[in-house]
Amino acid sequence: MSGFDCWGQTRHRLHHYYGQPLFESFGHIHPDDKSLLTEAYQQIVSSFRPCEPSPGAVVCGFKFGSLIHIGTVELIDGKLEILHTSRRKGPSIDSIDDFKRLFKEVKFYEYVG
Repeated sequence: MSGFDCWGQTRHRLHHYYGQPLFESFGHIHPDDKSLLTEAYQQIVSSFRPCEPSPGAVVCGFKFGSLIHIGTVELIDGKLEILHTSRRKGPSIDSIDDFKRLFKEVKFYEYVG
């Protein structure tokens, strides 16, 4: 899973592991451009609905209304965990509580088409 940014990894997991459509790549957006990331999120969020954490759900971390980071909820060893990645650390798995501590607001979504 190395080499992906957070959206690329999420997009890959949703498509290849959860059978969702292959969502737009947004590869033209630099991961540090939170304004454009937030605009991209707003373009696709209508295909999702808020949900509780469950395997295959998308998790979005926000600070002051801007999308900062995104990942997927995974069932690992019987526990719900967050799979996400960054350019500095590469792929990471964190508990939901640890992920929530990183952001002012965290939202979970499921794909509805």
